[in-house]
Amino acid sequence: MRLPVFQSPHGQFAAIVVAYCVLYFVLRLILSPVLGTDDVEQAVCAQSLALGCDLRQPPLYTWLQWLTNQIAGENLLAIFLLKYGLLALLYWLLYRIGLRLFADTATAGIAALSLWLAYPFAVGVHQGVTHSLLLSVLLAASFLAALRLEARRSLGGYLLLGLLLGLGMLAKYSFALYAAGLVLAALSLPRYQVLLLDARALATLLAALLVVTPHGLWAWERLDAMHGALGGLGQLNAPAAYWPRVAGGLASLASALLQFLFPLWLIVLIFYPRAFRPLPAPLPDGLRLAGRAMAISAGLLVLAIVFGGPVEIKPRWMHVILLLAPLYLFGRIAAAGYFPVAKRGYVAALFLLPLLVIGVWLGQIFLAPKYGKPTRFHAPYDQLARKIQSVGFASGTLVANELHLAGNMRIAFPDSRIVTPVYAHYLPPAIDSRQCLAVWQSQGHSPIPAELLATLKLPETERPAPRYIEAQYRRSERERMELGFLLLPGGSCP
Repeated sequence: MRLPVFQSPHGQFAAIVVAYCVLYFVLRLILSPVLGTDDVEQAVCAQSLALGCDLRQPPLYTWLQWLTNQIAGENLLAIFLLKYGLLALLYWLLYRIGLRLFADTATAGIAALSLWLAYPFAVGVHQGVTHSLLLSVLLAASFLAALRLEARRSLGGYLLLGLLLGLGMLAKYSFALYAAGLVLAALSLPRYQVLLLDARALATLLAALLVVTPHGLWAWERLDAMHGALGGLGQLNAPAAYWPRVAGGLASLASALLQFLFPLWLIVLIFYPRAFRPLPAPLPDGLRLAGRAMAISAGLLVLAIVFGGPVEIKPRWMHVILLLAPLYLFGRIAAAGYFPVAKRGYVAALFLLPLLVIGVWLGQIFLAPKYGKPTRFHAPYDQLARKIQSVGFASGTLVANELHLAGNMRIAFPDSRIVTPVYAHYLPPAIDSRQCLAVWQSQGHSPIPAELLATLKLPETERPAPRYIEAQYRRSERERMELGFLLLPGGSCP
């Protein structure tokens, strides 16, 4: 007997998304106990509620991680519970947007699920994306709020939009690029222009400012340090001459846009080639708003490059520009005369690609170490932590010089306080402890790093000789990881 929830298109869509997220959630838990990129940041920064931790990122994701930790504990479960909960919410929001943009639920569902075919969501999100995922959720939520506001204007709707825009800025600073693109796109369309000319639009601005102000004041006090942290983004190997610099930046942006949507754009081109040709009639205003917001955001990034901004654009930065691209593409597909849009080959590709990704993932986990290519997910942090426990460290303050080491030690020692010089502007609350451990990733018994020494309150004359431990990478026959450590009195740590 079929459950009633599965008899409606909404229930069927929700079931598909939940199954997808639960599958990846379980696989991520059982395949490796090692935290990925960005996840390690949350393990360290979510030790307390603070207005800032990483100078390059605002704190909203960390606040959500702290809240999740209070419920699920300081462990892998809490890290991935938040991530896959947000991922499921993102797909649901995209589906709700699609219901407002398309005449049928099938197009809305397929368009939302098509984000599976964009590399950062097919692969990257499972390896460590945090802030960009939350940015994506708030981008989708704010776009949905704008569509709802156009359908029914109210003070509550304006306040909600302002709240979401403010939270978006607390998710990732680049959210401002989307917000500016959305406002300019709305000004270009008479149907949405009236929303901005309404006096209640001031409520949107005030709500956003109220949300952003506390962190903004924190950031203002550290403006020079933030400028130093953010100023180098996208500047690696930048040519000194102006024109080569601009040309390189524009080429990098074009490449990032194509890579972000690969292989989605290729599969759409194969099955719906007419969608890339001029359309017989204009798109509905909602789709035009999405298309113009993306185009204007990309144009603003072009201007930033021309006026001396970043020249090495990463595909993983394109969430803020291209998140709505699958919906826009399916708007073009429907307008090009493909109906129903659920072509058998495309739907097969949509569901086969996640299985292919899982197959490659399993191959990487089980086969790469056998060929001398262990990855970060094979690092034996848990084994090394047990060896540290065996030499006398139970809990206390642990100072690690490197972020991946610090984050994974937080999971191994959830009752300890983790400090790292990587985040010089964040110091977790002090604890009453008699133990202090300084630990660093070593090679050939390398000495304690200078940045770690600078963090400790220990004169050289009182410093014991370093000790070293090592463990074999998971499923590897030769490669080993070595850690150096100092076990010190509790007062030696900051």
